[in-house]
Amino acid sequence: MTIRPIGALARALQILIACAAGASLIADAWLYTWLRAGTFALHVPPGGRSGTAYWTGSTATGPWGLLYLPSTIMLGAEIVWLFWQHHATENLWARGYDGLRVRPGWAVGWWFIPVAHLFMPCIAVLELDRRSTPDGLPRRAGPTVGLWWAAWLTGSFLPVFGLFAVGLGPFRDLIERIDEHTTVLDFSPVAHAVAPWLLVAGISQVVAGALAILVIRRIEAGQSAMLAEPSGWLLPVPMRPDAIV
Repeated sequence: MTIRPIGALARALQILIACAAGASLIADAWLYTWLRAGTFALHVPPGGRSGTAYWTGSTATGPWGLLYLPSTIMLGAEIVWLFWQHHATENLWARGYDGLRVRPGWAVGWWFIPVAHLFMPCIAVLELDRRSTPDGLPRRAGPTVGLWWAAWLTGSFLPVFGLFAVGLGPFRDLIERIDEHTTVLDFSPVAHAVAPWLLVAGISQVVAGALAILVIRRIEAGQSAMLAEPSGWLLPVPMRPDAIV
């Protein structure tokens, strides 16, 4: 294993995370405004008749291309994160520190294993944070890693649950009013109900992104101090054998 500085990756990763969080907040804020103020009606042929359904109202307005920007930037941030975490974990193993549990490959692999991806990446980052010291001895774990992981899980799942919870009622009412004479389905109440949860999603992304940047900075600072120390500093070699007292 090779010891490699991670400063460049850490800086690039922080920029990508900040851009992704900002773009997500802007996109979700626009979606919130659009859904809250818009009308969304689906016109369908009467029962038993052929025809084409079509939407009217606010469905054709808005900068739809904006919605692809946050996910594109986030994908780049996720790829850089995996490289950064792998290199930083590899540095610990290359230093020969005892008691390490998460190998560089698994530091990346845990992100892709169902169920385990809900807690093992946090454990891997926590070990990386605690062991990124000049002597390899575990330093006290701060609250940042735990807060970041809690914010990331909350931002990933809470808005989805909220969307279903608040949208289910208006959607059920809409379905119950449908009969053979129905030609217009008004989805506006559903859109108005779910809109606030899109704003929650954007805010949670910003919080999780800010905490992720703090985690990256703490680990990068620890690794910079670690790499500034020679690997064998705990066992200095005297210049002459007779210099040993």
